[in-house]
Amino acid sequence: MISLDSFYLAYYLLHIPITVFIDSTIVVPPDSQLSISKSILEFHIAQNSDFLLVEKPLWFTLFGWVELVFQLPLFVYFSYKIARNHTHDGLYLVLSVVYGFNAAFTTFVCIGYALIQGESYGLTSSQTLQLAAIYVPYLLIPGLILIDSGSRLVGLVSQKEKSE
Repeated sequence: MISLDSFYLAYYLLHIPITVFIDSTIVVPPDSQLSISKSILEFHIAQNSDFLLVEKPLWFTLFGWVELVFQLPLFVYFSYKIARNHTHDGLYLVLSVVYGFNAAFTTFVCIGYALIQGESYGLTSSQTLQLAAIYVPYLLIPGLILIDSGSRLVGLVSQKEKSE
């Protein structure tokens, strides 16, 4: 059976190109985007009617900046720590809790907005649900990371208290 840390490693390694090639388009001007990014974005928008990536409301753009500036470096850091089997390190756990909360919360906002506003952007109920479903893994996996890392952090603190 695959360990949670191995699952997280795969998630972080997969999320690096997703962030670089897709999510970066939220904040990188179209004339500065890689051609592969533009192609992937056009395909995603056509397939999933993702009006968020077309309209880019201010709050969504701010979430994009947080992902590029905060989360992308963390994906590299987390991958390194997992590869070195340092997943019970205090800093790793604190940053994992912060990442998990931030990513789950921002994705929750995106899903809620898509469900509430989908129809006003011309999406059918089916298209709206499909769009929301695309975002669900980015709610559930960070939520799992938040809970798991929080639990590990509490255990680490308890261990420290017992040893003192």
